[in-house]
Amino acid sequence: MAIIILMVIVIGCALVAVARQRRWLRLRGVAGGLLVSYASLVLLLLLGEGYFRFVYAESDGLPTLALENWKARYWHTNAMGFRDPDWTSREVTGKQVVLLIGDSFTAGWGIPQTADRFGDVMAARLGADYAVINLGLPGSSTVDETKTLQATTFQTPQTVVLQYYLNDIETAALSIGLDPGLNPARDMPAWASESYLGNFLYWRVMSGARPEQRGEQSYWDWLYSMYDNSTVWDIHQQQLDAFTAAVEATGAHLVVVIFPNMLDPLRSIAYADRVAQYFAAHGYADSTLKLFDAAAAMPLAERIVSVRDAHASAAFNRQVGEWLAPLVVQPALDAE
Repeated sequence: MAIIILMVIVIGCALVAVARQRRWLRLRGVAGGLLVSYASLVLLLLLGEGYFRFVYAESDGLPTLALENWKARYWHTNAMGFRDPDWTSREVTGKQVVLLIGDSFTAGWGIPQTADRFGDVMAARLGADYAVINLGLPGSSTVDETKTLQATTFQTPQTVVLQYYLNDIETAALSIGLDPGLNPARDMPAWASESYLGNFLYWRVMSGARPEQRGEQSYWDWLYSMYDNSTVWDIHQQQLDAFTAAVEATGAHLVVVIFPNMLDPLRSIAYADRVAQYFAAHGYADSTLKLFDAAAAMPLAERIVSVRDAHASAAFNRQVGEWLAPLVVQPALDAE
């Protein structure tokens, strides 16, 4: 980046020098015209850099600088690193404690206002007798989620809501050396990591306008093949066993919500169903919410955050929160 800036300065100085010299008048006129155009171009680039550095912010599934702006503006975490308030013992005492455990879908990736996340919508529906604590962390796997549940310092929860996404099987695959090999920033040039304008142009030219044009479909092909790999699926079931055992150790009721591939929910039915069947076999059929039909019924532009962020939109989150609330309340009603 420093080399580019130096080149801009050198070219500008050279044009100024030629435009000011008096020996070659014709060349002087040409240089003067070029200097005006050059100065205009540099000004436009500076304005563009300023806009993308200080104004433009957008969530994405890629390591863009626009995403860093978005996170700085909207992503605020508590002392434990979760995108939730700092809960105190006083705030949860005497309430039905619900722990939300999941990945970026639970944390609300791409959703500026946390009130629009499905967990917050559910909490509003449940009312003041419930304390809904969001323990969602982007990138969490089933293994990570088990550790999160075991490490929580809150009083014993009455309900644990597990948000499952189909990439949760990835750690099982990685454990035996099966790696999708995705690292989109690996070959990114230095100027694209230092210039906000350059970063914006680099990712748009490289990745296309829509998520399915960025190679994510080939990733999904790999992911589905992991569910069809009996060894990987067996390992993943053991991971799920560990999580359900951790929930049962607390005495809490388990509710599961399974998010499909939001870009192509119908194609992911077989794999989401396989996960649902696992939980049904362990006694959680009535407290498992499958979302592929709901996702398929909503137009793509409405169900995802944007063409560059395939996380669930605020509108889809609102539906999920409304549907989850009765699944949390029902066990308490049954106990009465």
